Amino acid sequence: MKSTDAEYGALVERARRGDGRAFEQLAVREERALYRHAARILGAGADAEDAVQDAFLSAWRSIGSFEGSSFRAWLYRIVTNRALDRVRARRRRPELPLEPAEDEVVTWAEPVAPGPDLADLVGNREAVAAVEEALRLVPEEQRAALLLRDVEGFAYEEIAVITSVEVGTVKSRIHRARVAVRNALVTRGWRGSGG
Repeated sequence: MKSTDAEYGALVERARRGDGRAFEQLAVREERALYRHAARILGAGADAEDAVQDAFLSAWRSIGSFEGSSFRAWLYRIVTNRALDRVRARRRRPELPLEPAEDEVVTWAEPVAPGPDLADLVGNREAVAAVEEALRLVPEEQRAALLLRDVEGFAYEEIAVITSVEVGTVKSRIHRARVAVRNALVTRGWRGSGG
C-alpha cells in the first residue's frame, strides 16, 4: 500500500508541474468515485457527469497552485461545489424539471458505475433504497456533508475544507441530516427487517 500511496503522490507532484499525462492518470483513478458522489447530490445522469468534467477542468487549470495535503479531498471539494452550483441553478430556472421523467427515474440503489455500490456495502438493498429516498428530502448542503462523512469516509476536518465551512458547521449539518433521515424513515414506517 505504501508504494501505491507514494505512486499517487508522485503523480500529484508531476501533475502540479504541468504533466498532463499524470493528471489524466489521477483523473482515471478518481473519476468513478467522484461521479458516484456527484450523482448522490444531483441524481445520476448528465448533470453529474458534467459536474465531474467541470471539476476536472477546473482542477487542471489550478493544479499548479495546489498545496494541500490531500489531493483527493481537493477534488471532492471542487466536485461538491460544482454539484451544489447545479442544484442552485435548477432552482433559479423553475421551467426546467427538478426530477427526471417517471420513465427516467434512477434510484441510488442501482450502481452508477462499475464497482461496489452503497447497497453492496450495506448488504440490504431495501434499507439502502429507504435511506436514499429519505436522503433526497435533506437539504443539499447537509446531504453533501453526510455523504462525505458516512459514504466517502472523510474526517470532519477534511469535510470542513471540502465544503468551505467550519468544523462545527460540518458536525451540525451531519447531525441534522442524520436526524432528518431517521425521521423520514420513521414517518414512512420503515423499521428494517427486525422491526
